[in-house]
Amino acid sequence: MTGLRKAPLPLWTGALAALLALALALSFCLGEVDIPLRDILGLLGSEENPLMREILLNLRLPRALAGAACGWSLAVCGTAMQAVVKNPLADPYLMGISSGAGLGAATSILWLGAAGPALPLAAFAGALGAGALVFAMGAASRAPVWRLILAGLAMNVLCSSLTGLLVYYNPDPQRLQMLSFWLMGSLAPATWGNIAFPGASALAGGVFFWSQSRNLNLVSLDDDEALSLGADPRRLRLAYLAWAALMTASVTAYFGIIGFVGLVIPHITRFLVGFDHTRLVPVAALGGALFMVAVDVVARTTAEAEIPLGVLTGAVGAPFFFWLLLKPARRGGRE
Repeated sequence: MTGLRKAPLPLWTGALAALLALALALSFCLGEVDIPLRDILGLLGSEENPLMREILLNLRLPRALAGAACGWSLAVCGTAMQAVVKNPLADPYLMGISSGAGLGAATSILWLGAAGPALPLAAFAGALGAGALVFAMGAASRAPVWRLILAGLAMNVLCSSLTGLLVYYNPDPQRLQMLSFWLMGSLAPATWGNIAFPGASALAGGVFFWSQSRNLNLVSLDDDEALSLGADPRRLRLAYLAWAALMTASVTAYFGIIGFVGLVIPHITRFLVGFDHTRLVPVAALGGALFMVAVDVVARTTAEAEIPLGVLTGAVGAPFFFWLLLKPARRGGRE
C-alpha cells in the first residue's frame, strides 16, 4: 500500500479517468433498452432510428453527466469537511444542508403544490438558508469546531421536524409520493436544462479546493499549529464550509438527498493516496464521479422499477459508518 500511495498523481487520475469513461459507456449501453456499445456511434451519427438517438442524447447522456457531477461534488465536499472539522465522520450534510433542502422541497411540493423549476429553487433556498444560519451562529460566537457541528445537528433536527409537520398537515397521497421520491434521491430528473448549474458548481468547487490543498493540509492540524504556520483556521473553516454548502445545495436541489458519498469516498481515497490534499482532492473527485455513475447504472438495471439512489448509497454507507465508529475502539483495545 505504501507503493500505491507514492504512485504519481497522473497515474491515479489517468486510471480513474479511464474507469470513469468505462462507467459512462456502460451507462449509455444499459437501461430498459440495452444498446450494444458498437452500435452507439452509428446511432448518434444517423437519423434512421430517432427513438434510440433520443434515448442516448437526451436521456442517458445528461443523466450520466449529472451522476458524475453529483459524485464529484459530494466527494470533494466530504474531503474538505473532514479536514476542516477534523472529524472522519463528517460529510457534506453535517451543517444541516440536506434537511434544509428537504424542508424547501416539502414546502414547494406540499404547501405550494409546485414542482418543475420551483422545486429545485425551493430546495436550493432551503439548503443555503439552513447552512447560512449555522455559519452565522459560528461567526457571531467565534464558535470552536465542535459547537459548529452541534449547530448543524440542531439545524438538521429543526428542519426535519418542520418537514414532518408539513407532511402531517398535508396528507395528499400524490404529493407525499412525489416528496418521498425526491427525498430518496434520483438522477431521473436530469436534463440538458438542469445539469449546467450542478456541473459548473462541481467543476469550480473542485478547482477551488485543489488550489487550497496546502491550506486544507494546515487546517486539518491543531489550530495553534496552523496559526504558527501562517494559516487562519477560523476564517478558512468558514470559507470552506460555505463553498461546501453551495456545492452540496446545487446537487441536492435538483436530484434530492444522496447520502454517504461524501463520507465513504474520502476515506477510500485517503487509504489509497495518503493525507496530502494535493493528491487527495483530484483523486476523490474522480472517485466520487465513478462511484455515482456506477451506482446509477445499478439502480436502473437490477430491478423492474428504478431503485432510489439514496437507498443504494445508504446500503453501502451505513455499514462503512459503523466500521468507522468501531475502528477507534478496536485500535484502543490493541494499544
